[in-house]
Amino acid sequence: MSVDDLVLTVIGQCTGAVVRGRTRLQKILYFLCDRLRVDARFAPHYYGPYSELVSRSVDSLVARGLVKEEVRHVPSEGPFEGRLYEYSLKSEGHEVLDQLRKAHPDEYKTAAGIVDEVMAGEPSTQALAVASKLHVVVSQSEREVPITSLSSRASKFGWAIRPQAVQDGVEFLVEKGFAKKVPAR
Repeated sequence: MSVDDLVLTVIGQCTGAVVRGRTRLQKILYFLCDRLRVDARFAPHYYGPYSELVSRSVDSLVARGLVKEEVRHVPSEGPFEGRLYEYSLKSEGHEVLDQLRKAHPDEYKTAAGIVDEVMAGEPSTQALAVASKLHVVVSQSEREVPITSLSSRASKFGWAIRPQAVQDGVEFLVEKGFAKKVPAR
């Protein structure tokens, strides 16, 4: 499946067929691509792993009239205007997704199942961001990383993660099968 196919699958599979937030979409796709071993060129970024390829794919799907992008203004702190991007499939996007389901039923079923697994329990965007950051830290380490070292290793990427968030993120990764039990020390 292409990155475009995966983006359509994620949007179509999420609750209410709407993904609220660019960061949320990126993190769901990060975990999906990791599990499927799709190289979407994710790299460490401020809010966790980010893929320019995914961003361009979303922009292309919007431009082609398959995905609807809505911008909502939300309260924010600081000098910047708060915006929340919401993504949903247009009727043409649903048609393309139906064609994808028929042309590649096994691949689609696998991808949709992974999205359902990642989104089970409706994790917050922040929880997905922390878990994806920790996954990057653990994945790029040659040895097991003790849970007590995760915050300091994350700081090497410029990420500050509180101890409770580390614990919650590790639980997410283990529960969803993205990491084995992380040693305490």
